[in-house]
Amino acid sequence: MEIRLAFPNEVAPVMTIIADAKKQMASYGSDQWQDGYPDEKSIFDDILNGNGYVALVDGEIVAYTAVILGHEDAYDAIYDGKWEHNNQLYVTFHRIAINSAFQGQQIAQTFLQGLI
Repeated sequence: MEIRLAFPNEVAPVMTIIADAKKQMASYGSDQWQDGYPDEKSIFDDILNGNGYVALVDGEIVAYTAVILGHEDAYDAIYDGKWEHNNQLYVTFHRIAINSAFQGQQIAQTFLQGLI
């Protein structure tokens, strides 16, 4: 598996994977990503900001995620818990999507481990 930054001309294949993930999530009864998010603009912004990564198998894009380094306002409010330190430098993975044709091949695990 090759892991690298995504290119702006790869938004279309990434959106195909996102659409596939949305269908899979809906089939499991999840309402996450069923409101139009993430959309093409979100993915394009990830890529332009240097946060969008793809995984390729035999030259085909099979996975996507945004890797965000640093503080995120969304994680300021924690319920039933607390941060164990005041370090505001951390990494989050957003918009993780894997082509369902590659299920069962440990693509997600290999992709995330490679990014870490």
